[in-house]
Amino acid sequence: MQIEQPKTLTEIVVERLREAIIDGQYAFGENISEDKLATAFGVSRSPVRDALNALQFTGLVTIRPKRGSFVFKPTGEEVAEICDYRLMLEREALRLAMAADRDGFLAALDDKLDQMRERMRAGDEIGYVRIDTEFHNLFFDHCGNRLVQNAFDLVEARIATIRTALNARFKQRREDSFDQHVAIVDGLKRDDWATVYEVLGKHITSIRTDAIDELARNPVES
Repeated sequence: MQIEQPKTLTEIVVERLREAIIDGQYAFGENISEDKLATAFGVSRSPVRDALNALQFTGLVTIRPKRGSFVFKPTGEEVAEICDYRLMLEREALRLAMAADRDGFLAALDDKLDQMRERMRAGDEIGYVRIDTEFHNLFFDHCGNRLVQNAFDLVEARIATIRTALNARFKQRREDSFDQHVAIVDGLKRDDWATVYEVLGKHITSIRTDAIDELARNPVES
């Protein structure tokens, strides 16, 4: 019978700013003005400052003394490290999720595929990418291991932001990504782990390559 406590102003600002960064409303390396955020949210600078500090912990924001706060701007090397880390965790999370809740996990994945297909047909780029993120998060929601979940939380927001920067902008990229999701689920249903690992590896490697190329073509001044 516990009553849910209302969210603080800082928590509300964290959620809204996190969503804005992931959805691509801010570019990599873009300055985030405390004053503008405070005005936009109708709050003082204090909760905005606290929110930026919280988002710095997740890696979404970089705070530079006397210069301001900026959206994270990964280097090619950092993108490679994030993708390697992601592949390692997602492979293990898939194995654990299938062992812990095979039927429930597969049903949840099928539901996300249906939602992604609908968003593609509707031409809803941001909606598609959000569900894409939810699809991959299911690996960890069903894996039954809090340590693996916590390990993924360290990079989840940065992965989602990189995903948006690629999939929301390029139709072919979304179509290829969707086909890979379908292949992963089909492989899981057949217990064909060789195919699952191969497709997942290609899926994440292609994001790694495309993200590094995109950052090289569109550098952001520090």
